[in-house]
Amino acid sequence: MEWTHLRKYPRVPVDLSAVYTLNARTRRARILTLGGGGLFLADPEPIAVGARLSIRFRPAKHFPPLEVQAEVRYVISGKGMGMEFLDIDAEYRQRLMTFIIHRTGETRQFSRAPLAAQVEHAGGSQIGFSRNISVGGMFIETKKPVATGTHLKMRFNLDDDGPTIIVDGEVRYAVEKVGMGVRFLNLSLADQKRIDVYLAKGDASAGHR
Repeated sequence: MEWTHLRKYPRVPVDLSAVYTLNARTRRARILTLGGGGLFLADPEPIAVGARLSIRFRPAKHFPPLEVQAEVRYVISGKGMGMEFLDIDAEYRQRLMTFIIHRTGETRQFSRAPLAAQVEHAGGSQIGFSRNISVGGMFIETKKPVATGTHLKMRFNLDDDGPTIIVDGEVRYAVEKVGMGVRFLNLSLADQKRIDVYLAKGDASAGHR
């Protein structure tokens, strides 16, 4: 998950066939990244920013085909365009997010014990676990995620013998019975550096496997 971009939804690399229609013209293309809120469509003849089109694709064999309206948000010359979904069934988005979260876990570059995080909010408190963290935020695994937009107080420890990290957060997205993506709101510079070191150690261990 590219938390440094602070997207509302995470994205994962894919290679999917797609068909899109614009002004009664139909073309085939490849989807290279997929998220709960959009995708990147590879096409050497990109469409202008702001254009709206219908895209039909199938995220995985166990998914029914999806046809969604999307808008071009940015264009990379010679490569393709970033699309944002304009309307997508809420239940289908939940299924799609579950697929993306599981895909993220499968493609994780290194494995480590999950971080235990204490989460407090207006409705109570709970303990969740995180295998995905960056200086921008973390994904907390929990069977009872709270609603998007909820503000949290979080406490967790890194494996560096340092003090407990205490930070406010905001739920950016929630996946039923799976977990929630949380954006850090006031992470200190010192704790940002600690997380950078924590991640660098994981990358280094992956390179020696």
